[in-house]
Amino acid sequence: MFDFVIVGSGPAGLTAAIYAKRAGKDVLIIEKAIEGGQVATIGKIENYPGFAQIEGFELAETFVKQAKSLGIQFCQDEMIDLKFGKGKNVVVGRKANYEAKVVILALGSVSRKLKVEGEDKFLGRGVSYCATCDGNFFRNKDVVVVGAGDSAVSSALYLLPICKSVSIVSKYPELKLKAYPKEILKKLKDVKIYYSSNVEKIEGNDFVEKVKIDSLKNFVDTDGVFVSIGRMPTTEFLHGKIELDDKGYVVVDSLMHTSKKGVYACGDVTNNSVKQIVTATAEGAIASMQALKDMQK
Repeated sequence: MFDFVIVGSGPAGLTAAIYAKRAGKDVLIIEKAIEGGQVATIGKIENYPGFAQIEGFELAETFVKQAKSLGIQFCQDEMIDLKFGKGKNVVVGRKANYEAKVVILALGSVSRKLKVEGEDKFLGRGVSYCATCDGNFFRNKDVVVVGAGDSAVSSALYLLPICKSVSIVSKYPELKLKAYPKEILKKLKDVKIYYSSNVEKIEGNDFVEKVKIDSLKNFVDTDGVFVSIGRMPTTEFLHGKIELDDKGYVVVDSLMHTSKKGVYACGDVTNNSVKQIVTATAEGAIASMQALKDMQK
């Protein structure tokens, strides 16, 4: 039995853990992959206060070191279920079950997949979901960005000065921009855009060599495919357990309460609209502080 079990070790989960531990609580963080979460996999960060520029891995490492210096326990396991009881909740993992008075879900989100032939086969060998992480591997090479929104445009702009050529495959007849103004299209003048198109197939030998685009008769030669079609929460196992919105994000109020007593959520897994490191840390602090207040009551 722990006071707090926090699922996910990204900025939200680590912040929640730090606040709970400093309040004298027994805290366990469960992480299925990399300590530090998705931040540890991205490149340069220039919008987190206190750092003019910092690598994602370095920032994540800073968070993790602080948590461990406080004596917070870490466990590598994957949450597959959540059970509720009187005065406690149980996080069901693949390796063990973890009882807690408070559960904080900081599960984050994952990149959406195209679900086309060759995508999984060439992952890490030409297929990537992070331009800032892997862009330098394609220096002076031809790449294709798949997507129609802000993330696709951001990927293309990042890759443009690095790669020999950059193309965008958009399933819509125009780019669906929210954060970027229309004027951004001027910066994409050297980018070939295939509108009303989809990638049907990715081919190659040891590495990606070409993609099949449904609006064209022939394959398009390319060295890399960057999939930028958004992200989704990893909450399939929570359906019917707690309230989720129509996209699968955990519904929370302003104090990070979920629909179940003793269960809170923070960061990219919530239905809050802004998905940034700074908001994740803020939500982690709110979730933990509110949980402490609720425990006192």
